[in-house]
This record gives sequence, C-alpha cells and structure tokens, in this order.
Amino acid sequence: MSRPIPLVALMLCVVLSLPALHVRAQTANDAQAITPFRIFAVVWRGETEVEQGFRDYLTQRGIPFEMTVRNLNLDRGNAPPIVEEIKHTRPDLVYTWGTGTTSSIVGKVETDTPESFVRDIPAVFTLVSYPRAANIVESYESTGRPVTGVAFLAPVETQLKAIQAYRRFTTIAVIYDETAGNSRINVTDLREAAPALDIRLIELPVPLGENGKPDPATLPRLVQKAKASGAELLYMGPDSFLTRHAKAYTDAAIAAGLPTFASTQAPLKNSRAMFGLVTDYHTLGKLTALQAERILVEGRRPQDLPVARLSRYKLWINVDVMRELGLYPPMDIIAIADFQTSPGG
Repeated sequence: MSRPIPLVALMLCVVLSLPALHVRAQTANDAQAITPFRIFAVVWRGETEVEQGFRDYLTQRGIPFEMTVRNLNLDRGNAPPIVEEIKHTRPDLVYTWGTGTTSSIVGKVETDTPESFVRDIPAVFTLVSYPRAANIVESYESTGRPVTGVAFLAPVETQLKAIQAYRRFTTIAVIYDETAGNSRINVTDLREAAPALDIRLIELPVPLGENGKPDPATLPRLVQKAKASGAELLYMGPDSFLTRHAKAYTDAAIAAGLPTFASTQAPLKNSRAMFGLVTDYHTLGKLTALQAERILVEGRRPQDLPVARLSRYKLWINVDVMRELGLYPPMDIIAIADFQTSPGG
C-alpha cells in the first residue's frame, strides 16, 4: 500500500505578499497623475469576485482609474465589436477574464489574422488555466508580446496529492467538455500525473447535443456510469460547462454517493462539491492588479513581466456534503482547511 502523502508536500492557504511599489504622486501640478488610467475589461459571464479584488487593490493603492466592462455573455462570437471598440477608444490597459475571452480579444501568440485582435495595447489576463499550452504566451518567463497576467490553477499533481491526503482514493473519474481547450489540456495533465500516484483515471467526455455543444441532460447518466466503472471520486477541472451546471452535476454525484473535488473556486461556492484546492478569486484579482500596477504606474512592458503564479492555495471543505457522505477528513487536514456550508445552508 502506498504511504500517505505528507501535508508538507501540499501548498495550502493562499498567502500573497504584495510589495510596496511607488505610485506616482497625485498633486495639482502633476496633470498626468490626476488623469485616471483607462482600463477596458472584457469578462466571460459577467463580473466576479476577481474584478472586485482588482478594483479593491487599485483603490487601496491610490491609483486613479476608470474601468469600462464588456461581457461576452458565454459567446466568443460577441468579441469582434468589442475588439473594434477597444481599438477605437485606445485604453491604457486591456483586462481579460478567462482563456476564451483572452484568446478572443488579444488572440494567440501567432495568428494569421492579427487585424481581428488587439495586438498593440498592453493587456493583462486573469483566470487563465494554461496560458502557455493555450498559446496565449510563449512562456511563463517571457510572454513574447505586450500581454502578461496570472496563471491561477494549482498544479495537477498537487491537486491529486491533496485528494489523497484527504483519503486514499484510488479510482477517480473526470467528466468534461471535450470541445473546450482548457478541459482537454487538464485531462491530458491528469492522464500523465495519475499513474505516478497509483490512481486509475476514468475519462468521460460529455456527449454533444444537436447544437454541437455538450448536453447537460447527460450529466446524471455520466455520473452513474462513473460509479458503475468503480469511481470513488469525481474530479471537476477548469471546465466552464461543468461550472455552469455544477449544482445539477454535484447533486447527481451525491445521489450516487460520490464526492466531488473542484480545482476552481466557483463550484465550491455555488454547488455541492465536497472539497477543492483553489485560488481565492478576490486574491487573484489583487494579484492581477499588481501586474497592472507594474505596467501603468512603473511603465514596464507586459512582455518583460513574467506570468505571475501563486505558490500557495486554499483547501476548502463543504461540511454539509462531508457529513451527508460520511467522508470526514483526518485531523491534520482539519487543522489547515477552510470549512463552508452549502449555498443557502
């Protein structure tokens, strides 16, 4: 039998040290200082706690700014007019939320249609799961273009170790949207990391409906299939489809007696996922704002700023689900975890 994973190998509880950077003095004689920076933000599904954290940081630092927000409303087809608006208004900084939004607004590192994207205005991205694998940056150290941002996911191996520190789950199922790049990358990482930890991985892509998109009506059947295949736990990656349908999905999981582990904060706050190793959205927004401060206040070029990465994460446990399933954590996990109740609980 494999030995338990020592907790010292896990990185838990976000600790963010924000250095004291010098903001330009705001005086009546400094016309540039009293002119607010113009930030143009594009989000995927409306504003989140990330944007609140972003605003809070800039406000706390005394940085004057005006922020225009546009929403893609879950549809990348809405991007072209927003791209044109950005080109016309020429803001000081472009802010993008999520992989799909970022790819739709600033494009990939290489593109045959540069005119379709914003290529010559400084940009910061946030909540992008795999910026290098998604070809948004050349590397974490050198982005290769006027774009930088924050990578927010805990490494997959660290997530799996957190799962096994809670309990020695040996068979894990991942139900995912195979049409989404983030989900495909995530499953590839799981496939590579699982054998070293003696984990059997069951991969279950969501069938597509007549519209060519994953069909949420199939989720209960997929959960049952995972259970019948021997799954002891369901893994939720950075999957926008599952996040949108997280309540129905996790309800089906609990009905089948399966706990759900989430790699992002949203399912833990808005559904009945049992636990997860995640980045706090508000903290993520602050770290993104730190990148923005370096560009706007210090005058640094985005391509000279490495993609910021958190090294510590928060272990969240839903006590209601934990009790309902009878899956209590060991004492050393209790000492470091953040506990919450189900939405409305």
